[in-house]
Amino acid sequence: MSWLPFIINPLVLGTLRDRPGALDPERVKSILVVRNDNIGDVLCTTPAIQALRDAFPRAHLAALVCTLSQTAIEGHPALDELFVYPKAKHRHYSKVESYRRMAATLAQVRRRRFDLAVAFRDSFSNSQAWLTYASGARWRLGPEARGKKRRWGFYYNLPAPWPARKDHEVLRCMSLLRHICLDSPPGKLYLKVPEDSRAKVAELFATYGLDPERPPVVLNITRWAYRPECTWPDAKYRRLAQELARRPGGVVITHAPGHEAWIESILQGLEPKPPVFCSPSLKDFAAMIAAGRVFITPEGGPMHFAAAVHKPQVVLWSSTPLYNWRPWGVESQILGATGPIEPIEVEEVLASLERLGQGRESGDKVS
Repeated sequence: MSWLPFIINPLVLGTLRDRPGALDPERVKSILVVRNDNIGDVLCTTPAIQALRDAFPRAHLAALVCTLSQTAIEGHPALDELFVYPKAKHRHYSKVESYRRMAATLAQVRRRRFDLAVAFRDSFSNSQAWLTYASGARWRLGPEARGKKRRWGFYYNLPAPWPARKDHEVLRCMSLLRHICLDSPPGKLYLKVPEDSRAKVAELFATYGLDPERPPVVLNITRWAYRPECTWPDAKYRRLAQELARRPGGVVITHAPGHEAWIESILQGLEPKPPVFCSPSLKDFAAMIAAGRVFITPEGGPMHFAAAVHKPQVVLWSSTPLYNWRPWGVESQILGATGPIEPIEVEEVLASLERLGQGRESGDKVS
């Protein structure tokens, strides 16, 4: 048996032994959800968060996430409170300041004296398990520690088996809840889109004479420096934008901040030239997706935003496991899924759009 709990438990939990007994649902008055990874992961957790709310309708339900994922969960109707901390590796602050802010956030969390903390993930993560442990929650549910990480297994006093490797991330989150006897069918992803974001999209529609009753396709032009297999050729983006711009409803181009010059080089000389929508706010981005007819994008976080606003999509897929990460709960056409997306042809995208668009004429209301 590891000696670590006997040293760390008194310092963090204020007790030598951590034996709360079996979970008693009647005693669960407050719950903390801990998810410290990326935006898509957090969005895929939203059905499980709703399941917790449904199972504990009177409990105070809070979440702890990093600043990168704050937008993905902020405003979720099931949550009563949201705690946010910066990760040092994201370099929003110096390492010292990042750790200081994390400690301050954990101090706020600990003052709440949560009854239950739930750490959603498909396998054991040292950092997530530590955050859950440091919350001081009476019961702490998370994926069991294996291999060399077993010495840190005491961070969870309700360790759960890892979910099936080929389950979707939404189902992997739901499987963790079965360890505390919650077994309900998962719902859709959820993302709160504020009215001021919808107003910005409505302004774009008005400026370019776009019809909310026959909305445009939204084409997300992007490139991932760290994932070259998800990069599509500029010439193909240009051809696709041109084809879509000539069709009823047209197209709106979205892209990440900082890519303005690149996008201009792709669209230069096109007639008609498509409107371009870019905002540093991910909520604004989600509002634009929601207002469109269909969303076209390479795989990645944006497809989860589209799923969270319940928008059908065409996704150019590389080699990420489809069974874990395909768009959840919405109509989708997946192209590729065999390696780099570069070989996917414009004609394939247009054909997928036609298959997906049959009988679908409108986006979310924008005015």
